[in-house]
Amino acid sequence: MPGKRRKAPPEHSIEKVLRAVSTVGQLEILAGIDRSPEGRKAFWDTYKHINPPGASLDAGCQELRRLARQRAGLKPPYSGERPQPIS
Repeated sequence: MPGKRRKAPPEHSIEKVLRAVSTVGQLEILAGIDRSPEGRKAFWDTYKHINPPGASLDAGCQELRRLARQRAGLKPPYSGERPQPIS
């Protein structure tokens, strides 16, 4: 039968949560990074070399989303990696 479409897999609940996030701090919490000033600085210092500054913020937020998905039990696409347990 031509034109038959496959049903998309159901969306993981973390995706809805990530769409609702409105601050970087909320992303940091979902990602599980150390929320102390030192912990936050350590995380963001790894992105400070990226120019322009807006691109460094985008890269950091992308990593926070990746970490949040990993904590929620999602595997990175096509990686074959297993998610780390939340401790």
